[in-house]
Amino acid sequence: MDVNTENPFVQAMVVSTTMAIFMVGVAFGLMDMAKEGLDVPIPLILLIFAVIFIAGSVYFESKGADYIGSLAGGAIASLVATFSTTAFFSGVKYGIEGGIVELGPGQVVSALAICMVASMFIIRILQHKLKNAF
Repeated sequence: MDVNTENPFVQAMVVSTTMAIFMVGVAFGLMDMAKEGLDVPIPLILLIFAVIFIAGSVYFESKGADYIGSLAGGAIASLVATFSTTAFFSGVKYGIEGGIVELGPGQVVSALAICMVASMFIIRILQHKLKNAF
């Protein structure tokens, strides 16, 4: 089967579904963190933070930010990405360990559908806002 990746419908479905799965995973992770606490090892969290902090700082510096601005931008990006990544992987663990059965497949599919619609709104708003920026 050959998939045409230049088809705008296929692109929209793939991107919105991927974002929705990530959003549901983060939601599951937040539920797991509320029940069980943080179960991701602190050294792994620090490693994720460090790698994204360095990449973010270099990115913002290459876009013209001064040193303090690039460090602040890298720190903010790193905090958000580290939290999201930690929550997502906690959510995957939660889902594998019976969270989907606990919630019920109907609720999980409903959450996925809602997140797909929300991600499509986010994509379109960003496309509209960034249309004139580039």
